[in-house]
Amino acid sequence: MSIKNTFLFLFSVSLSSFVLPLSLMAGDIGSVELNKMIDVAGSQRMLSQRMLRDYALLGLKTTYKDPAQDLVAVVQRFDRQLQELQGAVVNEDVSAAFTEVKTLWLPTKENVLKVPDKNVAAALRGDIERLLKASHKAVLLLQKASGKESGKVVTLSGRQRMLSQRMANLYMYDFWAVGGDTFFSEFKIAVDEFRKAHNYLFTSKQSTAFIKKKLKTAAKSFRWFEKAAKKGSSHLTPEVIQRNSDILLKVMNEVTGLYASEQ
Repeated sequence: MSIKNTFLFLFSVSLSSFVLPLSLMAGDIGSVELNKMIDVAGSQRMLSQRMLRDYALLGLKTTYKDPAQDLVAVVQRFDRQLQELQGAVVNEDVSAAFTEVKTLWLPTKENVLKVPDKNVAAALRGDIERLLKASHKAVLLLQKASGKESGKVVTLSGRQRMLSQRMANLYMYDFWAVGGDTFFSEFKIAVDEFRKAHNYLFTSKQSTAFIKKKLKTAAKSFRWFEKAAKKGSSHLTPEVIQRNSDILLKVMNEVTGLYASEQ
């Protein structure tokens, strides 16, 4: 029996606070609306990585915070937001980018909801990597359409949300001992990318005192990932990484929303 059949109508209440609702009408997209669209499109990158994190947690037989329920909620949210993003017309390039995302998404959606299998986990991650790349392309095209500094920090801050889940799923994959020896190396790269982007955001002129306070809160949870990168993937339990990835995601979602609301 697949996870989809078991939890089809279950939604994770906490996940609803991680992304902004999107309600845009074609022909009515100004700078603020574009920033919000960048925010939501950027959250698709995060969702792709979160579903892989949940998949690995299920493979590890972890029940903390019910990753099975969360996985179905994530898949359904990605599906719904993609439909909303496709309905907001910006330009032909953006529309084509979301069409590409949908083409990659449909088969991936079916596979990620199957019972986790270590033998196919690496192949699934490859599919989600392609989905992530296509989703990121759409975000960059939206940023280009925005043409504002606020669009840049929204994109970067939104990518931090993605990295919070990417660091977690790479850690889980290495802990799960999925075939291949590159996952921990990629984990350390993701940790370094998060650190550099966090420093950039903290010094950005778009970062208010309130935003900087939020960034400091995120930095406290990030230290667990830095510690894991130095001491190895067996140093911390999956639950510790899962918990701190949730905290990072929550705070960085709030920060991204603050950036997106700026003119």
